[in-house]
Amino acid sequence: MKRFLKSKKKFLAVIMVMVFVLTGCSNPRGESGKTYVNSIIASEDVEVKRSQVDLPDDKEIQKKYKDMKPEDIIHIKKTTFGDAMSEGWFNGLIVWPIAQLINITSSFTDAGVGIIITTLLIQFIIFLFSIKSQVATQKMQSIQPELNKIQAKYAGRNDDRSKMLQAQEMQALYKKNQINPFGTILVTFIQFPVIFGMYYATMRAYAVVSGSFYGIDLTMTPIEGFSAQSWWHVIIFLLMIVFQLVSFKMPQWLQEYRKKKNHVKEKKYAQPKQSGMAGSMNMMMYMSTGMIAIFAINWPLAMSFYWLVGSVVRVLQNILVHKFFIKD
Repeated sequence: MKRFLKSKKKFLAVIMVMVFVLTGCSNPRGESGKTYVNSIIASEDVEVKRSQVDLPDDKEIQKKYKDMKPEDIIHIKKTTFGDAMSEGWFNGLIVWPIAQLINITSSFTDAGVGIIITTLLIQFIIFLFSIKSQVATQKMQSIQPELNKIQAKYAGRNDDRSKMLQAQEMQALYKKNQINPFGTILVTFIQFPVIFGMYYATMRAYAVVSGSFYGIDLTMTPIEGFSAQSWWHVIIFLLMIVFQLVSFKMPQWLQEYRKKKNHVKEKKYAQPKQSGMAGSMNMMMYMSTGMIAIFAINWPLAMSFYWLVGSVVRVLQNILVHKFFIKD
């Protein structure tokens, strides 16, 4: 199991490096925190005020807009799929569709609701592709006492034969419960490109650049909101962190609920607190949440919206999987 966890960490690291290398996206925001005028993705020909955008380090663009006053209007043409693909496959296949979905849904409501609807649709699609992985994750929680028992059985035995026998028993347990340990990381594999795609889309979508959520500026970062004493920015950011932790802990809580419901009593060697795996999983959970918080505090509030809604959806998905796919 330790080998599995190490492989999982390496796999996640590879995914992160892969995403950073393959996306090749430049920062669409200037030092002012506003989106560059040539980075905006629009679903139709639109207009923005000069005060709403920043200018990139491009001589032609600087010359074209430098004499404009803050209230002057800039005309932006519709961003086509071809325009997006010319920037790279990641922009064309991931960022552009998400940004356009935000633009279209926001046209019926506002930017915040548009992000929420877009997030719900994305999470639903991810759920359809990863439902087996989510079932496997909860099953891993349910067989944890048996895994701990096997680990306790071979504790301190470092010879090759003992390692082989331990691996065989664990594999037999996985097979019996129809679990593929590496299948549990499918959700992460799918979500990494989507997270980065949403990051760029929320900064580049015209609806977000020019809109808000019931008066809350979605382009402002939580740290900027704190400095400006805009407490809604802080509240949304904190709610996002709380629900991130809840979404991570939910499978464990559901497992404890199942044990209590079925009056299952575990021996000391099967207690999760004594398990190296449980400790490693908790460490990964807190580290992941901490990394998200560090990134999100300097990202547009729109990203916190995405993570908040996504976390709430994952909590509901865990409850759904527990109720309909996991046998007590």
